[in-house]
Amino acid sequence: MSAVAEIVHQKKFKYHHGDLRSALIEAALAVLREKGMDGLSLRVLAKATGVTQAAPYSHFRDKDDLLAAVAETGFQRLALQMAEEATGRNSVQERIEKLMAAYVRFAVANKPLFQLMFSRELAVMKDYPTLAMTAGKSYALISATLSKRQASAEDTRFLTVMIWSLCHGLTTLIVDEKIKLEQFGAANIDAFIRRTVAPFSGELV
Repeated sequence: MSAVAEIVHQKKFKYHHGDLRSALIEAALAVLREKGMDGLSLRVLAKATGVTQAAPYSHFRDKDDLLAAVAETGFQRLALQMAEEATGRNSVQERIEKLMAAYVRFAVANKPLFQLMFSRELAVMKDYPTLAMTAGKSYALISATLSKRQASAEDTRFLTVMIWSLCHGLTTLIVDEKIKLEQFGAANIDAFIRRTVAPFSGELV
């Protein structure tokens, strides 16, 4: 039985009173993993959570509103994973390496979600203020780490953009399977990121 069928028939995400929104988002994440964005609909999620077809509309105006909420959850989880993996790393370079590796790891483990988070459907984030704010958390983690260097605010801003662009660009190429770690003799993501960051080590002190 597919993940979607299991959700629908077993009501895996049957919600507790007052927590329907969270249950709908969790169900949406599971459907997204199995069927992608095309498989998502408020009707499917209503069946998955055992509520009436009208109930989800008390939390989401339409499918776009749902997708924004799912993406926001993705950005929250991405930032949390990055922060957790960088915990205990004292040097700027070590923290940057861990932040970048966590970014890649999250994307590889959650490909459909990662693709949704940066999809054209959500390109106009001004329509979703909390999504825009949450989307900036991973960037803020990199910026906060780089601000610990003995450098001007302007230098930090430029270096933050450079590191984040490198991180996101490499991640997108890996997720889209345009490049593979073994092509570069890297045993794992951490080793690949260390080699990638090495040329910039002089800037990360």
